[in-house]
Amino acid sequence: MLYLSKGVLCKNSTTDEVRVARGNTVITLTGLEAEIWLGGRFNMVSTDDKEKCNAIHSLYDMGLAEYEDATDESAQYHILTRCICCPAKTSLIKKPLSKCERIVMIWLDNAGLRLSTAELMYLVENKVKPTDNLFYEENAQALVETIYTKDTIFDNILENQMGNAKCRNEVVYALLLLLSKKRIVML
Repeated sequence: MLYLSKGVLCKNSTTDEVRVARGNTVITLTGLEAEIWLGGRFNMVSTDDKEKCNAIHSLYDMGLAEYEDATDESAQYHILTRCICCPAKTSLIKKPLSKCERIVMIWLDNAGLRLSTAELMYLVENKVKPTDNLFYEENAQALVETIYTKDTIFDNILENQMGNAKCRNEVVYALLLLLSKKRIVML
């Protein structure tokens, strides 16, 4: 089983009680659930341990994790499609980014809406240039119209199309690196 934690660690967490914010809700985790959530906070983790898998199912039910039974690149993509990637508040010292990571961060930082993994992939796959006429709330409609055409507007069609995109693994890898560098959080 492959999993990824979702939510934001609250400042008043302790080693005994991990407090996680997800939306307007704060959930307190202890024991194995806390350990599992912390383990999947900055990267995807694979496990076959039955007790850990049960804890992951519990976290999933609380909305604090996403998982897939498979562990390949396709599973990573499917997990990320069920997460919302948000820019994190970062320190002044930032690790350098690859070209793909920079492009993804530009879109995440400047789009006037929260972009899904499939939407980010569409922008990268179609080499849509990140420009001011597609940035910020006042241009959100133009960005949506760039992504959603008659070929991509139907339910889940974009996610299915981008699951086979040439850039899929590159964007998935970039998102996971951004997560490990603490540049984004998963909600």
